[in-house]
Amino acid sequence: MPPFDAQTLALVTAAVNGFMAIVWLVLVRAFRIAPAAGSLLCAAYVLFIPSLLCLPCQSWWPSALGVWPQSLCSLAAFALMSLGVRRLMRLRQHWRDVAVITGSAALLMLAGDLAGENGPSLPPLVLASALLSICCARDVLSGCRAVQPAWLTALLAMPFLLTGLLLLARTASLLWVQEARGFLMQGSLSQSTLAWLYLLMALLIALGLVSIVVMRLIARIQYMTLRDPLTDALNRRALGTELQTLQAQVERGQLHSVVMIDVDHFKRINDQFGHAAGDAALLHLVAVLRANMRELDRLGRRGGEEFCLLLPHTSLDDAGRVAQRMCEALRRQSLPWQGAPLAMTASFGVVTCQPDDPQGDSTLALADWLVYRAKAAGRDRVCVADPDAALGRMLMAST
Repeated sequence: MPPFDAQTLALVTAAVNGFMAIVWLVLVRAFRIAPAAGSLLCAAYVLFIPSLLCLPCQSWWPSALGVWPQSLCSLAAFALMSLGVRRLMRLRQHWRDVAVITGSAALLMLAGDLAGENGPSLPPLVLASALLSICCARDVLSGCRAVQPAWLTALLAMPFLLTGLLLLARTASLLWVQEARGFLMQGSLSQSTLAWLYLLMALLIALGLVSIVVMRLIARIQYMTLRDPLTDALNRRALGTELQTLQAQVERGQLHSVVMIDVDHFKRINDQFGHAAGDAALLHLVAVLRANMRELDRLGRRGGEEFCLLLPHTSLDDAGRVAQRMCEALRRQSLPWQGAPLAMTASFGVVTCQPDDPQGDSTLALADWLVYRAKAAGRDRVCVADPDAALGRMLMAST
């Protein structure tokens, strides 16, 4: 037997699929990584194995079944792979297109078998596999486009697309070339070229799927290092980095503003209702603030009940109006706690980013001072810096 005939390559491909099934099983069971997508992909790899191993072993099942078992395993594996990729990409598309492709192929295969052909009709199976592979490529392009460079997204989608094109070409040969009836996983073991191509595509697809998971884990870790664990606002370090970026732009003539926010009587909420109520109050505050923010604005938690809102390309007057709108919205929208409304207010300090302040320390100090003035004036109000006065003179805008 030649060392690299189609049967040997099919066994190697089956081993690769078995290894990947174990990898996804470990990711799902031991590390709880992408449990829904991982379970689907694990099942897909398991179903690919019998469609490869049973090429020389069709005597294991009754002859009346022909190659139906391996055909159905192959079709189900491609369907589960498509669904798994879709879940891995966190797309909202439904499963109906996969069900239509898979169901139609199964019906056409059954019709071919009932028509007296020797086993299920191959073109429907290969065509369905091609369409499902192309669906995987489309889903990878859709899911990775917003978070990864275009070249990397194309590279990850390429194995699925090449597999789909290969299977489309094979479908055409099955329909119009009578001598091409043998097909890897579905008959003759003599075509080692197809076996090599299938092994290569299987390796590239496996590598691409694992790479997607690794990149998502890295992105998640980076995200968590920049976020407050309770409110999901920027943490103190990330907020400082964003402020330094704005301060650098101020030196080039751009105008940005900062709003400091401090919850009124937060200690009283904690003491009277408990720390769970305090956490709920902070989450309620962040929800109200985000409802009145632009997409380019940045909200961060400096610590405790103190938050800072960065407003790029915003004048002092516009920033004051934004803070006033947030102050009024928070006053109107009380926090529902244990069946009763819990009134919440906050004090706001508004200032433009100060020049000659690369770290933003003077800007934050001035905003803190404005919040202190707002609290001293009765809380639940906005204190805006007077741009025409010295730093010690402020214009109070109460509500």
